[in-house]
Amino acid sequence: MGHAEGEGEGEGEGEGEGEGEGGGSDVDFASDDAAYLTQLGLIRGHLAVGFMLYKNNLAELAQTHMKHPRAEIYADIEPAFGPRGCGGFAEELSGLTNAVVGRASMEEVSSAYEKVRAAINACESKAAIDDAAVVTQVIEGLLRTAGVEYQVGIIDGAVNNLHEYQDAWGFTQIAADWAQSSAFAKDGTAASVAAQVQATIRELSSLWPSLDPQGTVDGDAAQLFGAAGQVSVAAAALNR
Repeated sequence: MGHAEGEGEGEGEGEGEGEGEGGGSDVDFASDDAAYLTQLGLIRGHLAVGFMLYKNNLAELAQTHMKHPRAEIYADIEPAFGPRGCGGFAEELSGLTNAVVGRASMEEVSSAYEKVRAAINACESKAAIDDAAVVTQVIEGLLRTAGVEYQVGIIDGAVNNLHEYQDAWGFTQIAADWAQSSAFAKDGTAASVAAQVQATIRELSSLWPSLDPQGTVDGDAAQLFGAAGQVSVAAAALNR
């Protein structure tokens, strides 16, 4: 799954669960494929941001994103792993977090990151990842969550919460990765939907001039909410 480049907040700030994250107590992740995959996507998004920040020598910022999934999102989805036949990836998450907190070499962090991604892949394979309708729901959910995070992160052009701004980037990157899913290769209609979704997501890139912006940011969360709506409209063709 794929990645953008990167006044920072301290380690303790922005670590709590984002406004739009969490599946809610009424969601059964063991049976709801879209919700399950979306939660895994949120974890992927945090790790993607953390990895990119580490690559850009912003380790202090990176570690807040590496710590977040284990502390918040993972606990919500963990009960679904057993019923789905997935072993989970708590050990791999801890390995990556420890590598970043310990300021390990880029090679070591990259290796730990790939191990987590492989473990997440294994858990994703226990859901309907070949169903284009499910995949578009995941994309929409990630973009909507990104919108909620972005509206907390950027207020009137000013960086209000750097962590949430970065989260929004990560979730959008994972949405873009899902838009490349082989689930859309099954027929012409699905391929057309994928093309529309990919174009919609590409238009969002200007929302993040940098992962650690200095000065104002010319972006609005409405663009992310609008993109989510466009994905929903495009996806309607899959049900005809």
